[in-house]
Amino acid sequence: MTKQIIKKHHTVVKKETAHACKCGCESDGQCSCCKCGPAKVALFGVSALALVLSICALVKKPCDKAMTEWVNNNPKVIADSVEKYYKELDAKQRAAEKAQPKVAPADLVAKILNDKANYSLGNPNGKYVIIEFFDYNCGWCKRTNAALKEALAKPEAKNIRWVPIDTPIFGENSEMIARYVLAAGKQGKYAAMHDAVGEYKGKIDEAALMEMGKKVGVNADKMKKDANSQEIKDKLVANREFTRALNIGGVPMLIVNGNIHPGALFGDELNEVVAESAK
Repeated sequence: MTKQIIKKHHTVVKKETAHACKCGCESDGQCSCCKCGPAKVALFGVSALALVLSICALVKKPCDKAMTEWVNNNPKVIADSVEKYYKELDAKQRAAEKAQPKVAPADLVAKILNDKANYSLGNPNGKYVIIEFFDYNCGWCKRTNAALKEALAKPEAKNIRWVPIDTPIFGENSEMIARYVLAAGKQGKYAAMHDAVGEYKGKIDEAALMEMGKKVGVNADKMKKDANSQEIKDKLVANREFTRALNIGGVPMLIVNGNIHPGALFGDELNEVVAESAK
């Protein structure tokens, strides 16, 4: 986001919700990070009230009691106003990012595509490439993965090559899951295991991974052995080198047709990508 990384549009999450800022925060209610968290709203509300009281003191006139009581009794009005402001600000920033996409280094993209240890979903020979850095314990990554899988089933997406790069940044559990999925890939079941993990409900432990492996048709004992092999551990180290080279500060992060796309990708944005890939 092993070491946790928390930056723009990304955070450590526990329970999935859908916050407008797409930061990845999955707390109940308002998001607790980035631009629109309750801490900021609360701070803004307190600051607004303090400003009113300060002005009253400055001009040496008493504040209207009814107004003060109304502000104290209606904090949600201030919170809603601040939330609206930060939503609009975030929308403008994302629009600016979209208008001026940052181009990923071509040599790094080529290195990722030429790495035989990486898997390709969709059309393995597709000319429109989507590279995704993700963590299986990231709620926005799950949502992006599900949307990409659905999108790639469409005829108009036949030219898309999706290269998922396992980037476990949410601790040991995330790293274990990534190792098991990569291990399933050594038996030709990466896509099936990738989907199984993404669709699993509840916390994933080693027993759950072994059960998923059996269901997708791998030799579970071999998968476990491969998951703990130095080869797969080295692969995750190599993936971290990719993230450092690209200065990735959180997940999901995608490279879409050569351009860096920070944050999740689904809905209208993904529909536009699919349409562009068909041109």
